[in-house]
Amino acid sequence: MKTRALASLAAAASLTLFIPAAGGAQAADNGAGATETDLSTVQKMTAEYLAKQYGLDGATAIKRVRSQEEHTKVAQKAQDELGGESAGSYIDQKRGVLVVHTTRAEATNKIKAADTEVKVVARSESTLQATKQSIAGLLSKRLLATRVDVARNVVVATVADKDVRRARESLAAMDGVIVEGTEAAPTTQEGSVYGGQEIQFNNGYVCSLGFNATKGSQNVFVTAGHCGRGYATFRRQGQPLGRTLAYDFPGRDMGYSSLGTGWKGEAGVDRWNGRGVAVRGSKEAPVGAAVCKSGRTTKWTCGTIEAKNVTVNYTRDRGGYDMVYGLTQTNTCTEGGDSGGSWISGDQAQGVTSGGSGYGPGGKMCGQKVGRKNVSYFQPINPILQKYGLKLKTYQG
Repeated sequence: MKTRALASLAAAASLTLFIPAAGGAQAADNGAGATETDLSTVQKMTAEYLAKQYGLDGATAIKRVRSQEEHTKVAQKAQDELGGESAGSYIDQKRGVLVVHTTRAEATNKIKAADTEVKVVARSESTLQATKQSIAGLLSKRLLATRVDVARNVVVATVADKDVRRARESLAAMDGVIVEGTEAAPTTQEGSVYGGQEIQFNNGYVCSLGFNATKGSQNVFVTAGHCGRGYATFRRQGQPLGRTLAYDFPGRDMGYSSLGTGWKGEAGVDRWNGRGVAVRGSKEAPVGAAVCKSGRTTKWTCGTIEAKNVTVNYTRDRGGYDMVYGLTQTNTCTEGGDSGGSWISGDQAQGVTSGGSGYGPGGKMCGQKVGRKNVSYFQPINPILQKYGLKLKTYQG
């Protein structure tokens, strides 16, 4: 949303505004002062996506959305109780069931919960992760991304179409590996400056603000590490916004910046319709959960979480690669300029946009625009908060 500054302030308003503050604070010029706290609208939008994606009726789709919080709790409990016998879990949105995988039949008696199904599979989560690491060493620069496909209990290695045969030959002796080809290359998603929601840096590049937070008594915001590399100085609507205080990229894709005087960092996410979504915490949603993204280029888009702890080998514009670990993969549309933007499931912050696979001229379009599958990645939020000792701003109303 666009914002304006009152005469008493030198800078424009911050990325997302939800509650008009007393004493002449910055206000939104398009009604963004309203905050959604009951999630009715957010649930409806997420349900609309699930209904279209899985052929559900409206009431069933709403039920799927409302059940995600309980599924998240059960998934975490299952992970804790199964330990080394765990092979991950995911939400089957078509059936409305949380599927928990384990490697031992005896463990099926440990997990008892409504709408939960326990299956015995061949490979544990630790085995799959070890396989994923081995693939990165074997394929090196030919590897574009690797992920654990929980539903199929395999590791998926993604390479360029031209490298599929060689990759399959290299990995033929490995158990539980599938090689997929793609014509798109994953890239981080900065973009050139043009009108819209953005944070500007480095003489014309733009990213998106992720979440507002605090570092002790200091106001800060979180974004992608590749946006902040080189200790970038950020601007918003032509006014100084902040400066990168720490960043990690490659390896991880996380960073945070100071938030300058005259800016008020709100506990919410821009929904690009004049309203915002309140952030109440950062509980991690499971694989299969519906999730939505806010970014300056593709605005508000939704999808589902497909895999976690994904390794991606980003292609640089001028050649070379940057490998990043620990990302979450989704089927949501993201494009250049969305990097650093917010990911949220219900009212729980999930992460910041890292990158995605682009198609068309210059690889600038998400898959759905050319009749292909969307592939996007976000850096989970909790590792960012833990790494830098930050406290996420949450709505207390």
